[in-house]
Amino acid sequence: MAINIPIISEFDGKGISKAIAEFKQLETAGEKAQFAIKKAAIPAAAALGGLAIAGAAAAKAAMEDEKSAAELARQLKVSTRATDDQVQATEDMISKMTLATGVADTDLRNALAVLARGMGETGLATENLKLAMDISAATGKDLTTVSEALSKAYNGQTTALAKLDPSMRGLVKEGASFQELGNIMKETFGGAATEAANTAEGRFKRMGTAISEAQESIGAAFIPIIEKLMPFLEKLDRKSTRLNSSHVSESRMPSSA
Repeated sequence: MAINIPIISEFDGKGISKAIAEFKQLETAGEKAQFAIKKAAIPAAAALGGLAIAGAAAAKAAMEDEKSAAELARQLKVSTRATDDQVQATEDMISKMTLATGVADTDLRNALAVLARGMGETGLATENLKLAMDISAATGKDLTTVSEALSKAYNGQTTALAKLDPSMRGLVKEGASFQELGNIMKETFGGAATEAANTAEGRFKRMGTAISEAQESIGAAFIPIIEKLMPFLEKLDRKSTRLNSSHVSESRMPSSA
């Protein structure tokens, strides 16, 4: 017994019929060529535009990361006379700290730049960056704010530390040195950043940071691709604009009686 299965119940050719009708109405070969170019350019531009948009966010993140790294490198060289090898070692350290704690690399660079300016030594700035991360994790205060307070304290303005931890006020009034205050803060806050990173919230934050880092890596690869696509996309955009202008002008011409 034969079984009849209707594969296609109805074909709607309105779109095709409309395009054919528009094509037939064009009078000259030039107009027909423009019509064909416009129809072909739309899906091509859409495909390339989609690729560009997909990589644009990642490329932007990569560019911002590159700018942040360049600024830290400049600051380390100016403030601590760091060599290229020391700068690279610092970047490697920041990458590891970012993945271990979930703190964005841009935030770490900003904080380290503040400490480097105030302390003038890469090793000392790095050591106090770890302390700043612990204090930030324990108190909930912004990492850059904490780093600024440590930098001020190193240069004699220890009252800034009392704002981070009220229990330090007595010691500050007694004239405790930065080294003494730093040792107490290490005992009080030491390990807070690691503990925070191992909580459920911390693990989720680390995952998000890892995804952002991956996006930056992808974006770095997209930058040369987007740069190569831009001239072609701009050319298509100009061609589309000219076609639209031509169509508008023709539509405004009075028809002959």
